[in-house]
Amino acid sequence: MRAPIEGARTTLHDARLMDAWRLATLNMLKGGGRRVAPDEVLRDTRADLLLLQEAAGFAGAPRQWVWQPVHARHWGSAIRVAHGRLEPIAVTGFDGWVAGAHWRGTRFDGLGVFSVHGPHGAGGYCGRMHHLLDAVGMAARRAGLRDIVVGGDFNICVSARSHSGAPVRMRDHAVQQRLRDEFGLVNAWDALHPRMQPAQTLRWTGDRSVPYHCDGLFVPQHWAGALRRCVVLSSARWCARSDHNPVVATLDAMR
Repeated sequence: MRAPIEGARTTLHDARLMDAWRLATLNMLKGGGRRVAPDEVLRDTRADLLLLQEAAGFAGAPRQWVWQPVHARHWGSAIRVAHGRLEPIAVTGFDGWVAGAHWRGTRFDGLGVFSVHGPHGAGGYCGRMHHLLDAVGMAARRAGLRDIVVGGDFNICVSARSHSGAPVRMRDHAVQQRLRDEFGLVNAWDALHPRMQPAQTLRWTGDRSVPYHCDGLFVPQHWAGALRRCVVLSSARWCARSDHNPVVATLDAMR
């Protein structure tokens, strides 16, 4: 999974993408606080690759989205792309909590993409995240992937720094360390803000002023030099759509 990308370049739908491309993630609050459609999120984040959790309501070209619902729910995890096509990758045991796909027909042809939503269960969120990562790793090996992107709502702190300035909990750090050491990934927000306190991605229902940084985008470590910008979008419009803020990363084209 750590070898350089070898996918062929293709003609893209937007000249902007020849110089940069964008990926984003958002938990849509069980289909959207005001039923925002996935394509509206794609448009408003200007993402080429969009990872969604608690998503519903897909339409349009079926080869440009993959959606995996949680059992007996109308929502689940999803991937949406603005160009190219997606080929689903099964992740055993976590239906709806993970959506996986090959991203085909782009300069990253064959890139593995996983939209994750940390479930609660035995061992708490961290314990379940380790089991989820076991399943993602197995799916990636089975698919013969060289590089993967993992992003979404982890339901734990995904920054190396806590919001209070105190050390990150050891169990949260263990998940972050595994993403770095075993999967060869770097957190895009942390990589570009090495000294900043983490931005708020979740607004708690009980007290929306309490910051929590549980949403993130993890990209291959050898992409780190291409990272140009990573922001957490916060506005009245996004607040009306969900209790999470989108995380959006921009990368230079890697030729």
